[in-house]
Amino acid sequence: MGSTKTIAKGVVWVYDKVVTNTNNAYSATTGKFTTPVQGLYMFSYSTMSDPGKWSHAGLYVNGKIRSWQICSNGGGKNQWLTSSNTAILLLQKGDVVYVASYHFDATIRGFNSDFNGAKLN
Repeated sequence: MGSTKTIAKGVVWVYDKVVTNTNNAYSATTGKFTTPVQGLYMFSYSTMSDPGKWSHAGLYVNGKIRSWQICSNGGGKNQWLTSSNTAILLLQKGDVVYVASYHFDATIRGFNSDFNGAKLN
């Protein structure tokens, strides 16, 4: 995701550094994962916030929030906090999964924030 950035409420987080992308299910352009087949999937996402900043991230499926995490950092100038969440979801072929800001704008450290998805069965 690059350096520290602020992402507006409702905006999809685009993770542009892709390590593995079987079936090209994840788009580094849109930040969205489209399930290639029906099955049980696991998604995890983590966020690091800068001192005095926060992020509220939600995991969305087809536009509906399915899980969320809050990283609220009111700490000192040398304190960074990390928050993460994992969801296991039964999805249909073509379902679209992504992370987006909810409630507030989010300020995150892109180098230390990630999104992972895998089919379990």
